[in-house]
Order: sequence, then C-alpha cells, then structure tokens
Amino acid sequence: MAAKEHGHEHEHEHEHAHAHDANEAGHGHGHGHGHGHGGEEAGDVARKERRQARRLAMVLVLIAAFFVVELLGAKAASSDVLEADAYHLLMDVLAIAVSLVAMRIAGAKPSARFTFGLRRAEPLAALLNAILVFAVAIEIVRDSVEHLQSPEMPKSGLMLIIATAALCVNGLSAWLLHGAMHGGHAHTHGGHAHAHAGHGHGHGHGEEEDGTHPHAHHLNMRGAWLHLMGDALGSVAAFSAGLAMKLGASPIVDPLASFAVVIILVVGASRLLRDAVLVLLDAAPTRLKVERVRAAILAHPGVASVHALHVWSLGTGHDAITAHVRAASAPADLGMRVAAHLRAKYALEYVTVQVDPD
Repeated sequence: MAAKEHGHEHEHEHEHAHAHDANEAGHGHGHGHGHGHGGEEAGDVARKERRQARRLAMVLVLIAAFFVVELLGAKAASSDVLEADAYHLLMDVLAIAVSLVAMRIAGAKPSARFTFGLRRAEPLAALLNAILVFAVAIEIVRDSVEHLQSPEMPKSGLMLIIATAALCVNGLSAWLLHGAMHGGHAHTHGGHAHAHAGHGHGHGHGEEEDGTHPHAHHLNMRGAWLHLMGDALGSVAAFSAGLAMKLGASPIVDPLASFAVVIILVVGASRLLRDAVLVLLDAAPTRLKVERVRAAILAHPGVASVHALHVWSLGTGHDAITAHVRAASAPADLGMRVAAHLRAKYALEYVTVQVDPD
C-alpha cells in the first residue's frame, strides 16, 4: 500500500508534504520534486498594488502635463538646456508608463502559449525606451552645437521661472512615489509545498518577506523615483544656467548646460539598455550570484552535489532558479525543502529543484 503523509504548519507559514511509495509509482529509483508558493495575503497585495498604481497614475498625469508646459516654455525662452530637460521629463513619462503596464501585466495569469505570462514585456518596452532616449540625445546635441556656433541670448527670467516650476513638480512627484513605496507593511507567509518520492519537482513563488527582499512592483516604483531624481538634476542645471546668464554670463552657458543634461540622459538610457538586454539574454541577476546560490544549496542537509544550476530573471523582481541535486539517501521531501529554503532566502518567484539518486 502506498503511504501518504500530510503535514501542516501555520504561523504565517503553511506547508503540505506528500510521500508516495516509489515502487507503486513504477520507478526503481527516486526523484524528488518540491513545489512551493509563497506570498503576501491576497487582500494586502491587492491594496498595496492599487495604492502604488494610483500614485504612479497621478505622477504620470502630472509630469506628462508639465512636459508640454516645459517644452513650450523652452521654445519661448530659446533655451537648449530647458528643451533638454523637457525631453528628459518625457523619458520619465515613458518609464512610469512602462511601470504601470508592467504592474498590470504582472497580474496576468500564464497561458498555454505564454507559460510564464508576459513578464518579458517590461524589458522589451525598456529597450524601446532607451533607443528613443538615444535618438533624442543626438538631436539635442545637434541643436546645441549649432547654437554654440551662433549663440543667442535666452530669456533668462523665463528660464528661471520654468526651471523652478520643474523642480517643484519633480519634488512633488518624488514625494508621491516615496510614500507609495514605503507606505503600509508586509506580511510573511511561507507557502505550500508538495514532494513525491517516486518523481518530483520543486517550484517556488516568493514575495518579499520582511522588506529586505526586492519585490517586483517596489523595484518599478524605485526605478521611476530614480528617474525623477535624475530629472531634478537637469532642472538644477537649467536653473543654474538661467541664473548665470541673469547675472551677466555669456549665452554659451545655455548650450553647454544642455550637454550636462544629455550626459544624464545617456547614462540613464545606457543603464536601462544594459538591464533590458541582460534580462532578454537570461543573464543571472546581479543580486543572485551563481556561486552563492550553489553554496546555499550545498549547505542544505542531505545535498551531496549540485549540477544543471540555472539562474535568470523574467523581468524586474521576477527571478528564477532551477537545479538538480544529488543525495546519497534522499528523504521524500528533500526537493521541497531545498526549494523552500531558496525561495525564503532569495525571494524567488520560480524555483525548481530536481533530486537525482546518487
């Protein structure tokens, strides 16, 4: 007769273990599969996501409207640096729009065609965003070089007004995002797991447990917040150039200051492009060092060796690990235990651990 055991443990954590006789399953050797799913309570997650989405939408409307104001003001003031800063703000609009779409897509269930869901939509959109920023940067440099050859005195008073307004908009937007990132609190739940002695897998779905692990939406919010901080630097450059010319500086200060904003744009776009390409190439996330993951698996009681270890990311905060482990005498739930350990340690969304006989 097949033996069947169930274990339940509750205290912000629940686990289920199932063991079946290997001979009844028709296997002469043992494989281990453990499935784990962890996360915050559905109601808390939904409330947090709605709060974050509302804040992002408010910021998106605010800076999209001010982009139009700043661009028109830059044209009226004949200011290269203000125009560059306006296009930097457009980059923020696109980045926040991508964050909103990514949050929406993250909730979509996987399908028979897209078994991981549409996580990769985020890095694809980021890739297009970066390419657009490079194109804008080239155009700004071209205009600034022309104005260096025949400098025209911008309207410094109007520049100061618009740059000050831009700083206020950036500050308000950053405050809204910061409040959404750090508002509320998180709950910890372990998850449930299944292990079969005859044949098995380990799958884990993890969320942040104590605020120390990255969460997909939190990282999207942080990325948008950093975009706004970069735009604030551009607004400071525009304000400084306007003030300098108001005090009698040469008009070449304006196109020279626009180069500083272009550098900020290019650095941000380069990082965005790098991160998107690394995700699309299935590179191991920076936070998940492969050797550290290997060491964490080997340190687990009962594990003799690790092979076929793969670490990658489907998108911001959606990280995955698969591995095969060998054990001299594998307990029925070894795959489940290793999967649960990795899920808890690294806040993974997907983890699969295959236990092979030694």
